[in-house]
Amino acid sequence: MNKREIDPARAELELERELTKEKSVEQSLPQQIVSLKERLFQQAVELKKVKATLKESEERFNQVAAMTGEWIWEQDDKGHYTYSSISVDAVLGYPWQALIGRCYDEFIPIEEQEKLRSKMRQGVETGQGFQHLIRRYRHRDGHLVFTESTAMPVFDEQNSLLKWRGIDRDITATRRADELVFMLSRALEQSPNAILITDLKGNIEYVNTSFTRLTGYEAKEVIGKNPSLLQSGKTPLEQYRRLWETIRAGREWRDEIQDRKKSGELYWALETITALRDGEGNPTHFLAIQEDITERKRVEAALRESEAQTRLIIENALDAIVLISANDSITDWNPQAEKIFGWKREEVLGLSLAETIIPPRHREAHWQGLRRFLNTGKGPILGKRVELSALHRDGHEFPVELTVLPLKVRNSYVFSGFLRDLTQQKETEEAIRQARVKLAVAQNEMRIAQQIQESLFPPAPLVLPTVKIMGYCLPATHVGGDYFDYFQWRDKTIDIVIADVSGHSVGPALLMAEARSALKSQFHLHRTVVETLSSLNETLYEDLDRADLFITLCYLRYDMVTRQLTYANAGHLPPLLFRQGQRCRQLDADGLVLGVNREVIFETRSESLQPGDMLFLYTDGIIEAENKKGDFFGIERLCDLLNEHHQAGSEPQEIITNIIERLQAFRHRKTFEDDVTMVVVKVL
Repeated sequence: MNKREIDPARAELELERELTKEKSVEQSLPQQIVSLKERLFQQAVELKKVKATLKESEERFNQVAAMTGEWIWEQDDKGHYTYSSISVDAVLGYPWQALIGRCYDEFIPIEEQEKLRSKMRQGVETGQGFQHLIRRYRHRDGHLVFTESTAMPVFDEQNSLLKWRGIDRDITATRRADELVFMLSRALEQSPNAILITDLKGNIEYVNTSFTRLTGYEAKEVIGKNPSLLQSGKTPLEQYRRLWETIRAGREWRDEIQDRKKSGELYWALETITALRDGEGNPTHFLAIQEDITERKRVEAALRESEAQTRLIIENALDAIVLISANDSITDWNPQAEKIFGWKREEVLGLSLAETIIPPRHREAHWQGLRRFLNTGKGPILGKRVELSALHRDGHEFPVELTVLPLKVRNSYVFSGFLRDLTQQKETEEAIRQARVKLAVAQNEMRIAQQIQESLFPPAPLVLPTVKIMGYCLPATHVGGDYFDYFQWRDKTIDIVIADVSGHSVGPALLMAEARSALKSQFHLHRTVVETLSSLNETLYEDLDRADLFITLCYLRYDMVTRQLTYANAGHLPPLLFRQGQRCRQLDADGLVLGVNREVIFETRSESLQPGDMLFLYTDGIIEAENKKGDFFGIERLCDLLNEHHQAGSEPQEIITNIIERLQAFRHRKTFEDDVTMVVVKVL
């Protein structure tokens, strides 16, 4: 039989096997489907648990981030936020959703953006990111927020930047607290009063620089020691006992105390001691503040001495001095009054003046005059020398010269009577004649001094191809404390100076002459304007300090080649610059007046001048010139007047003359209470 032919029996058997197999598969298929469904359900349950766990983890992460106050964020490689924790609301005031997709530079000040980009580029190059970087963000309400930022770059498998992941901590409050602590520290350190802080046992833990300046002790010499090292031995021990008793009771102690400096010199201080307390009110330290009152005590002692001297003068005066109250009762009576009128002091105190030394025929007029003054404040003889008859205790009358001066004491009056027996008239007239001779001599000397002072000013204007300079000084008295000068040196440089010594008359004039000499001595040294001012202040400091005076001074240097103006100022009025098309501008520079501190830092500034520019230097006698209404001439009037002259191209002489005329017209007077000095500079 051909092999290709199929055996029917075998074929039937195979068919039966296939049918049986298919029937078996059909019977197991539902069971497999059920099993598959069970596995899918189990996987869904597991997935739900995973999602729940993931959500719980994310919520826990956000809660932890929120509780720590730290803002966690992610940015893509372009700087756009792809993730932000909810803490950003507390830091920047934005909900976290508002940041997603926005670039970081939208939230930081413009001036810091490039600096941050550079930091991030560097962090990418090193792969280390940055740590503890202090950043500033703009809060949603506009104020600046300080954060401490740490971030790391994240790279893909090709080492390309994928994103940034970082965390920011808000340190705004901490910085403000640090600034407050710094400010308080500087306040302690720069306080003019000496400050020391001790522990509760009295051991010194801190002293400021004023303490060192007052006592001479450096901080390292007293830290850990007791303030008793300052004790002079002049303060009673009872006072120290009361001091400790007061501060240990939690009260403030304040009293005057005399201590000793490191040098052994005694000084007086008004000392205040109080307890420093912690947050629970418990004392932790003692704070002591010492105000140096040595000078005040000296003045008080001088005042007491002056009062004693006044008493001594009254007791030894050659004139009779009689004090009476508003009810005509005698309250004081000096020995000369005893000698002239014959009454002892103890006999007349409390008696009526009229019933003791005024003749009966003049008593009514005396009482009427007293009542008129008390009612109107006017009296025909008050403040004048008058001749009248006085009554001696023995009853005889004699001529006296009387001067009565009223003195307001609280709500009442005391009258001082100065009486002189006219038998001394000739001696008085001779004394007056001698006084007039001395006055004439003094006036002549003042005229000579005026001529000398005028010779110290430049003899003529300075006229050069590129500049014209002219100055003028009009003293309020014969001599004054103002000074100006200008001079050329090194062929191309011109120095200009204007100054004002406080006060008027001879004393300031002498100090100004000294200042001029000191300034002239600096010229050959070719110093800068700041070096010149510093040297001048150091030279004049002691003389000015002893005289209780100071000098304001402005120093300018003009280079005619570069047209560069360099200037410095020691508390003087700033020069005024006039330029075409502009209002007047003040050329100011920081600097303390001369004679106040030995060590002064002066600021130097410069200005490029142009042809047609005009400079005006002046003293306060111009703008403080006062009219009858009490109005000042002022800077605005001065600027308007000078601007008119600048626009008209006026010459310096014309400008100076017109300013003097306008000041006199403003005051309706030819004279001034203060020196008037000015310098006009025209740039050609």
